[in-house]
Amino acid sequence: MRVPRSRAVLVMCVAAATLSACALGPRPTLQPVTTIDDTAAQRVLTRLERANALDFTAEYDIIPSTTGTITKAQVVQQDGRRRITIGDVVFHSDGNTAQTCQNDLEVCSEFLDDARISDLNITHLFWGPALASRLEVDANRRIGPSTELVTSIAGRRAICVDVILPSVATTTGTVTYCALAAGVLGRYFGADVSIELTSFEPGVVPDDFDG
Repeated sequence: MRVPRSRAVLVMCVAAATLSACALGPRPTLQPVTTIDDTAAQRVLTRLERANALDFTAEYDIIPSTTGTITKAQVVQQDGRRRITIGDVVFHSDGNTAQTCQNDLEVCSEFLDDARISDLNITHLFWGPALASRLEVDANRRIGPSTELVTSIAGRRAICVDVILPSVATTTGTVTYCALAAGVLGRYFGADVSIELTSFEPGVVPDDFDG
């Protein structure tokens, strides 16, 4: 039986396309880049978004507005492993497993349980990803030009931005975000909580993961 020329050409084209897809694999997809229409806030946001890729040890004071009491925190990150201690709560993760433990409890949760620190008005990712997301929202809500400031926090150079927000019950009107040049959060002043970096070192001591 003779196959019409047009059908033969169609079959050859489909076959060629299939082989090409197999040889090249799936087309790469572009990852969205976070941008905001605020130059000063964007500078800080860009630095905060670096935090996930850093190897570092950092210590913080966390002060929720409801109590005014300082809670100490430490963040240790290296090669995808994290140990985040906030008060007596410890968050462990290595990219495959996750665990949340508390000094006064014998049983650990086999997931990252932010409910254990909800009274502090933060999540365990306060040092970078969580505050980056918050800054993006605030920058898009601002009602006036943001102000940029270069300063020193814990002996490290940092860039800060004051974002002016609508005056409502849940805000102070102005919120401050600061990030080190390296990438982690340096300072946050908001209506619900204040966070201050007290120590930062690039790299980690291996024993810090076992504390």
